[in-house]
Amino acid sequence: MTSVTTDASPVLGRGRLVAIVFVLVLIEGAGIFEQTMVLGGLPFFAKTFDVDLAAISWIVTVFTLVGAGSAVLAGRLGDIFGRKQVLIVILLASLVGSLLAVFFPTYPMLLVGRALQGLSAGIMPLLIGIAREVLPPKRIPSTVALLTATATLTAGIGVMVGAVLIDAGNWHDIFIVAAVICAVSIILGATVIPKSLHRAADRRVDWLGAVLLAPALAIILFGFTMMRSAGPFSPLVLGSIGVGVVLLIVWIVWELKIPAPLVNLRALAQPRLRGVMMSVFIAGLAPLAGAALYGVILATTPADMPVGLGLTPTMFGIISLGGTVVTFALTPIAGVLAAKFGGASAAATGAALFMVIFLVFLTPAGHSYAPVAIAAIIASSVANAFLVSGFYNMVVERIPAEATSEFVSVQQVVRNMAIAIGTVIISLILSSSTIDGTTAPTVDAWNSMAIYCLVVTAIVFVFLIVALVRGKRATAAVEAAGTSDDAMVTQP
Repeated sequence: MTSVTTDASPVLGRGRLVAIVFVLVLIEGAGIFEQTMVLGGLPFFAKTFDVDLAAISWIVTVFTLVGAGSAVLAGRLGDIFGRKQVLIVILLASLVGSLLAVFFPTYPMLLVGRALQGLSAGIMPLLIGIAREVLPPKRIPSTVALLTATATLTAGIGVMVGAVLIDAGNWHDIFIVAAVICAVSIILGATVIPKSLHRAADRRVDWLGAVLLAPALAIILFGFTMMRSAGPFSPLVLGSIGVGVVLLIVWIVWELKIPAPLVNLRALAQPRLRGVMMSVFIAGLAPLAGAALYGVILATTPADMPVGLGLTPTMFGIISLGGTVVTFALTPIAGVLAAKFGGASAAATGAALFMVIFLVFLTPAGHSYAPVAIAAIIASSVANAFLVSGFYNMVVERIPAEATSEFVSVQQVVRNMAIAIGTVIISLILSSSTIDGTTAPTVDAWNSMAIYCLVVTAIVFVFLIVALVRGKRATAAVEAAGTSDDAMVTQP
């Protein structure tokens, strides 16, 4: 699978570049807002549509499943037909999803609308690819960090705005706000972002690979998602994971067989990319998965429990929003580190901060004294952003511009699948020992969770340090090797 640059990168003025970065940030914010805007209102939606919490949770699950299945295809199509064009199509689909929920307010149409919105999970790989096309190389690491910080900030805003609008009495307003943001993003994206110039020479699309991969990932993710409610050994869980794995194996065999695969697995198997993907997967099993769980459990568990601060959901929401603001302010440092020392340095900084956080959680103050625990929760948001932005930059450093979206999307899928698995593992650890008559974890369960996360994060940290020692950046090697995917990052 060979890729070429069809034209030189455009020479743009400073004002145009600033405008492009602003639009990229707005679009990323639009996608993340759609993802999180319903999280604070699940009980409300369950009551409104007269379904139970298990059923209404599908407005979150269907978004995740569609996103997992479509991200790689969106990235590959962007590399072939132009990232701007594919990006606009995804935004249009998301807009239609919001409008369906507004004008056809039934539970089935709500699920359809959320599924269409889930296509926006493929936005980040396209945005990073566009940034690499139009921005000066020295600005790319900081822009990637800014996009990651935007995702963190918008996630907090989405939860808060959604909760406020639901409390105001009209859930339709959430989707109206999402539609407006999406419409503005479409207009600005179409007018401000230059036409994509970097495209793969081989423009064949592996549709069979897409048909196999999307359901394989979605079914596996569904199995792990259901594990907490149905049990790890239930027929539904084991059957789903088994079917998904079989489809995934068939997909791998197919991808290795054809000349123009959806994902260049041979390139992924090369040492430098393989190391990045292994680091991403391991990180998803603990620090990244844990960040979505232990904060809310620690904050909202009653204060008279051995582990818990006794905060209300609203208070936790305010803390989380404050944490995202701090993260947004500090994440540019990750971009500076990546630009100077390579993406592994930013990721290693995030991993090191996570290790400190888990050590704090092992102390009595870390799970019962509000100032210390809240500081740790906020620090988790910062560590998460450093780790994720570092991973994105590590991938960008190791691939030619024409394959950016494809491999960034693969990294994103690997991370999301690992987070799904890690979420189940951490949930099982925390529920392994609870206070009688409650779901609150005991100190032993909490410490076991912290130790698990600490050990896994330490492994990630070692991987990242090795990446720094063996060669902080691979960009020069990629450029020297040319743009052939077969020549990608072959040095050890």
